[in-house]
Amino acid sequence: MKVGVVTFHNAHNYGASLQTWALQKVLKNLGTDPCVVHYHPDIIDRLYVAPKQNTFKKKMKYLLKKKYRARVKTQVYKNKRYCEFINNNFKLVGDFKTYEELKNANLGLDAYITGSDQVWNSDHTDGFDPAYLLDFAEPSAKKISYAASVGREYILPQYRDQFAESLKTYTSISVREASARPAIESLTDKPVEVVLDPTLLLNKEDYEELKKPGLFEGQRYIFVYMMEANKELVQFANRLSVALGIPVVQRKPSPIFRNELGSYYTDTAAEFLSEIENAEYVLTNSFHATVFSLIYEKPFISMLHTSTGARTSDLLKSVGLESHIVYQTKDFHDIHQFDIVDKEQLRERIHELQKTSYDFLHRALEI
Repeated sequence: MKVGVVTFHNAHNYGASLQTWALQKVLKNLGTDPCVVHYHPDIIDRLYVAPKQNTFKKKMKYLLKKKYRARVKTQVYKNKRYCEFINNNFKLVGDFKTYEELKNANLGLDAYITGSDQVWNSDHTDGFDPAYLLDFAEPSAKKISYAASVGREYILPQYRDQFAESLKTYTSISVREASARPAIESLTDKPVEVVLDPTLLLNKEDYEELKKPGLFEGQRYIFVYMMEANKELVQFANRLSVALGIPVVQRKPSPIFRNELGSYYTDTAAEFLSEIENAEYVLTNSFHATVFSLIYEKPFISMLHTSTGARTSDLLKSVGLESHIVYQTKDFHDIHQFDIVDKEQLRERIHELQKTSYDFLHRALEI
């Protein structure tokens, strides 16, 4: 069975890359022949992909000043490395910049899967994009959503009718967040299931195939992954670093914290895995940094993203670790709040959730 995945695979973003790779690997393990449909409209490329050096030259001349050249060079280097990562690790099919190109391609696959990631978040796709609802798929093909995320608890009113019409042709529907399930159920008479993000369908041993050494191997550090600027998180990390006597590593190219060991800005998703695995503590407002803290069983705290925090809270509630969410740092008083106390129980709970998710894929693909 030839299966095509439509997602934000081209994003220079660790979570987007890892969920794409994980779903591709899971589908291969299930005995299908998976590929990633290389649909990458400008709106997604602009959102996630770093601009090339000539873009800086044309649009931001001040960056050509001597003091900015190193920053431009670093960003171009990162961009090149990430493009190589995508080309080397995903089985890409086609090269489509517009929906019309994709619609006219007639890929002829047996099944299409949209998800995971926030493929149904109209803020990211600049409105309703029929590609992420698989409207281009041949009528004979299976149409499946696997862990599609809305990024919020509702579909914006102006897109409800379009979503409802597209969902009529789906053979199987699942979402990533329990909080989004009612919104999708209101648009279809088909059952809507809640499944795990693809990254959680694999165990840490599975990621050895992808993982590469990070920049800070053999050193002590607090890993901070801040997807959304948050002054309170910065203050929290500074306090933690002073209290523990351990420096911070973070993803921005310029220093943010008082005591920094360095930046992992140029890492691809392969090195990102090592950075988390080797951290002493993880502090984040990223969903996927939370996911890999669970997979590698690292001491962690999650401070929720203001617009997409529901997916993190839903996940932590599902594994019984909502105590790792810090809403206000004034409420944090005990370093042991970072600790995963019962790791065996966590493994068992993830295993139970994996069963449900694999069962959905077996039924959806009729394997």
